[in-house]
This record gives sequence, C-alpha cells and structure tokens, in this order.
Amino acid sequence: MKKFILGIALLVVSFTNAQNTLIVDRNVFIDDSPSHVYTTFASAIAGASNGDTILIQPSSGSYGNITINKSVTVLGMGYAPELNNGESTTTGNIIVSASNVKISGINVVGTISAGNSVTDLLVEDNFISSGVYASSGGNADITFRGNVIRNLIVLNGTPTNSTNITITNNLIQNLAQNALQYFNDTTIFNNNVIIGDQAFSAYTLFFAPNNLVCQNNIWLFTSNAMTQVDQNGGNPIIHNNSLTYHYGTPTITALNGTGNLDNQNPFFANIPANNPYWAADNDYNLGASSAGNDAGTDGNDVGIYNGYYDFDMRGYPTELPYLTEMTISNNMVPAGSNLNVNLKANANKTN
Repeated sequence: MKKFILGIALLVVSFTNAQNTLIVDRNVFIDDSPSHVYTTFASAIAGASNGDTILIQPSSGSYGNITINKSVTVLGMGYAPELNNGESTTTGNIIVSASNVKISGINVVGTISAGNSVTDLLVEDNFISSGVYASSGGNADITFRGNVIRNLIVLNGTPTNSTNITITNNLIQNLAQNALQYFNDTTIFNNNVIIGDQAFSAYTLFFAPNNLVCQNNIWLFTSNAMTQVDQNGGNPIIHNNSLTYHYGTPTITALNGTGNLDNQNPFFANIPANNPYWAADNDYNLGASSAGNDAGTDGNDVGIYNGYYDFDMRGYPTELPYLTEMTISNNMVPAGSNLNVNLKANANKTN
C-alpha cells in the first residue's frame, strides 16, 4: 500500500516544472523513506531550495498553519476534488515571508497573508475561508486570481505600500464589514463576481479607496439590507462595464461610471435559484440571454471567465493533470504481488 500511494504522487509530480519536487503527505500509509517525501510542511520547506515545487497531497485532516519562507511553488490537489473521497489539500493560515512564491490548489481554512516586502506572489485556484492580506509594508506585484475568497481583502492604506495588486477572476462572498480595504489607483480589480451579502445596512463594501477604477465585475446582492456598491471614506470609485443584480426585492443604486449594466440578471449557465454562492457544480458562465455577454471593456464577457479565463470550480492547479477515474482490477492480492491500477486524467489547464 505504501508504494502504491507514493506511485500516484509521482505520477502527478512528473508533470511539474521545477528544480526539484518535494512531496508532503500526512496520510498513514505513505512511504516517507525517499529523501523528497515529508510528512509535514515545515520539514519540506526546511529541505527545499528556491525554485522548488512542494506538492501537498490530499488528506482527511489539515496540515495546520504553514509559513512559506522560500521562493517556491506550493501546489495542492484542489479544494474540491472529484476523487479521494472528497478529501482536499487543507491547511490553516498561510503566511508568506518570501518573494517569488506561487500558491495554488489549496483549501485554506484561514487566511493567506503576505509579510513585509513580499513581492511577486501569485495566489491562484484556492478556496480561502477567512480572507487575504497584502497589507504589510512594501507589498507589491501580488496577484489573487481564480480563487474563492470569503470575508476580506485587505491592502495597505499608506500611499507607498500595496502597489500593483491584481485581484481578478475571483468569486468573493460571505463579506464582512468594510470587506475591500484600501484599494488604490494601482489596484486592478476586474472580472470578479462579488456577492454583497452583509445583513446590516450600516455595513459597507469598500473602505477608504483611493482613485480606484474597477471594471467588468458582477455585483450580486442577497440581503435586502444592501442596495448599493458603497464605500466608507476615500475617493469615489469609478465602475466601468460592470453588472449589478439583486436576488431580493430592492433596486440597486446605479454604479458611478460608464458602460454599466445596472439591475440586470446575469443569467448564469447553472446555479440554484437565488443562490449564487460557490458550489462545485455551479457554472458562472453567462447564458445566451445575459446582457453581460461581450459587454466588458475588452469586448469579452463580464465576470470570472472574461471570455478566456479558465476559472476552475474545484481548484485544480494549472500545472497538474487531475485524476478523473481510478480502477483497481485485483484488490485482493497476496504479499509481494502486483496491484493492477488503471488511471484516467484530464490534461492540465492553460490559464
């Protein structure tokens, strides 16, 4: 059994491009005798070099809080995989203290936060339950793309900090008070689907924006307490080519900007009635009758797909193929005999 599980890990590792690939696996049957296989993330990052890839295997439990202090790529196997009995690659809070890091395919039960002077961070295809932070001094050139983000996105309000932060093609939901903080004129906030679901009319979506222009977003409201894409302090936000829709009874206040589609049903391809929250089987592509088709500033659709972006509802990283079928043809074998396994996988994506 040990060699079998490790064999599957090596199958997907062969598709990664890195100086070295290290495997983290907390499952009880893993063979951790090879030098590149670890049972904790802390031991793997200690053994890694800049440029390496750390592949974290699915598990029935969490790998706990992790700190990424080297320039590495950290890949999970998706936050809602089709196989593995639904087991995902799950962590607690992720703290990034090095530059040139990529994080993808992880179910983050907590936050992802960048430390001081972290730059060139890519956070892609993750489910992040408690928010993301690029609010430390010197944070720059950080991208959050293709994620499900809950609660908060916090940048830094000091004019010289949090520069060139890109937040695109994310599904953002379960928002807290002042959920989107300190976005500025270097922030790119485009092609997201945002569910304004705060239950109190005193709550606001933006806090202290500074000359922000955001485009091609879809703003959805589920609480009758929320009737506008509003802000607390800062300069007025310009919205271009964005769509708003309320699943309740109120009419949403028109957006400030041009080319907007106020109070228009997006007619998603497949979501439950009046329930736009993430589910693995949902499809946020726009239906044929949607006003958002080809309505973006670039002539593509508004929302998370933008006519070309391959938003993945299960969080499969772009670098890896993902298993869709596994069949064991002789599940009863004597000791020392071979276990025959047939695997099917889809090719890696092209985000």
